[in-house]
Amino acid sequence: MSDFVTLTCPSCGGKMEIPQESPRYRCMYCGNEHILREAAPQPTGMRSLARAVAARPAEISIEKESGAVRLVRRWFSVKYIPLAFFCIAWDSFLVFWYGIAFSMKAPWIMIVFPIAHLAVGVGLTYSVLAGFFNRSYLELTRKELAVWHGPLPWGGAVTLPTAEIRQLYTQLAPGKSSESSGSYHLFAITQDGRSHKLFSNLETPDVALFMEQQVERWLRIEDRPVAGELPR
Repeated sequence: MSDFVTLTCPSCGGKMEIPQESPRYRCMYCGNEHILREAAPQPTGMRSLARAVAARPAEISIEKESGAVRLVRRWFSVKYIPLAFFCIAWDSFLVFWYGIAFSMKAPWIMIVFPIAHLAVGVGLTYSVLAGFFNRSYLELTRKELAVWHGPLPWGGAVTLPTAEIRQLYTQLAPGKSSESSGSYHLFAITQDGRSHKLFSNLETPDVALFMEQQVERWLRIEDRPVAGELPR
């Protein structure tokens, strides 16, 4: 029985032979492509739940040392540039204000009035400086997984025994849409069923999914669906 079938191109009328199993073909005369048959859809229950392999985002690098492997995520992005100019303007106004207040020996109300603005300026300036200089580190050894941020001090450090890690998953932050900035969290589930937040407010799902897949691969954890995670 022949493995080829003779067809006529509906565009130019040219005749050609193509393999029987081909779902589509390109005419050798006119170059047009035609669908021969649609691929049969898989039954819903048979569809694979495996995720596509996430590519390494530009802001993440991988460092390997004796007995340890480390994911390093750079915080800096272009969004910090306009924020830096805003901080300069905000802080300059406060310096000008307090310079006048102290030089004129102004009443206490003039010194106390901008306290809230001062607090906002200090907090925002510190956040922008962290955005320029900080990095996040996820280090994996035989005994533990550790997450920390620096060089400027920042909260959110986590340490977990590797033997206790059962699964990792990425979640869209509650109340946020996929179009929102800083919408993604990365969690680890331990053997007792508790979820531990490793990273929060990540810019894109690609960053979280890449780290999730790397850690699961290094620890030889089979990726399984988790309630509340990003849709597969």
